[in-house]
Amino acid sequence: MPAKLLMRNLLILILLTLNSAFASDVLIWTSNEGAAKAINEIKGDFEKEYNSKVVVEVLNKDLTSLFRTASLTGKGPDILLWANDVSGELAQSGLIEPLDELPELTKNFLPVSLKAFKYKGRLYGYPYAVESLALFYNKNLVKNAPETFEEIETIAEKMTNPKTKMYGFLYDFKTFFFSFPILNAAGGYIFGENENGLNAKDIGINHQGFIDGLTFLQRLNTKGIIPSSTDRGIAFENFKSDHLAFMIDGPWAIKDLNEAKVNYGIAVLPTFKGKIARPFVGVHGFMIRRSSKNKLRAKEFVEKYLLSYKGIQTFYKFDGRAPARIDVLDALSKSDTTVGILKRSAENGVAMPNIPQMASVWNAMGKALSLSLEQKMPAKESLNLVVNQIK
Repeated sequence: MPAKLLMRNLLILILLTLNSAFASDVLIWTSNEGAAKAINEIKGDFEKEYNSKVVVEVLNKDLTSLFRTASLTGKGPDILLWANDVSGELAQSGLIEPLDELPELTKNFLPVSLKAFKYKGRLYGYPYAVESLALFYNKNLVKNAPETFEEIETIAEKMTNPKTKMYGFLYDFKTFFFSFPILNAAGGYIFGENENGLNAKDIGINHQGFIDGLTFLQRLNTKGIIPSSTDRGIAFENFKSDHLAFMIDGPWAIKDLNEAKVNYGIAVLPTFKGKIARPFVGVHGFMIRRSSKNKLRAKEFVEKYLLSYKGIQTFYKFDGRAPARIDVLDALSKSDTTVGILKRSAENGVAMPNIPQMASVWNAMGKALSLSLEQKMPAKESLNLVVNQIK
């Protein structure tokens, strides 16, 4: 063990030992009941070793706003279990603690899951699960998943017949989250990157790659393959009832499809223009409140218990999201091919941007997709409007 790391661990041990007589509860906030069950199963050994209770509160509210308000008054949880896309805002506000990138810990996790919690070059959260989009195909209608979106277009054009309520390819294409992989594949990007992370001054949304992707979506719409009225609910219900061959969706769809006994397969997203379609990767993890008096104890619980191999396995048992830890993913993939697909999807993907400026992107891109796919505005024109609005 490197001398610097050994010294750090010894210091933490001394401080925790000195504080053990004044041990207080470690409070965790989450909105995820499955994750709360996992934490309650994991916490026993920690409570015995550190003479400290772990209390998990499940709050079905806007945790970001609650956390911000509580933190500013020196209150709130020691650990916030939440999505990575808020970490930049909370870090910028000084509300969450920058974390050490411990090699013996971080080497076990998907690089994209760690990148998702970085802000201005520092790590502000530890990941436990990842989510990204995949291609679902109905095995009652097609045998295999095509390797390219161009192939899907050809198949869908032959298959689609609104009179018989049969469709080849549907998905929530007016929502930026779902269309991003196609827009991004040919070289487009949202924000550029430099040595400090994302650069909000470098906007790549009107890059030719985005234009090509949006032009492709317009063609699918013009040909009648994807009607303008299509949303996630319409696509999902048609898929469940064997009226749809292909859809883009996420791992959250798996439970409902299994319960409905749909004969389906799942694959990584096809290529577009010969390039990998790169979905957003949403990451769920743990952030430490900067003003917490329990920071050391909270970090110990996260690093040694929640993020351990056993801990991540427990999260998968109760929460079901694809683990961010590579060795757990690999072990699960041996018996469940779906987990392997979700791993590859995450590895292909782009960490959900966490900088505050991303809020303006969601709004502007929603308008651009609506203008292009409903009002037929040329792709380049609508994307130029997006860039001007963001600036």
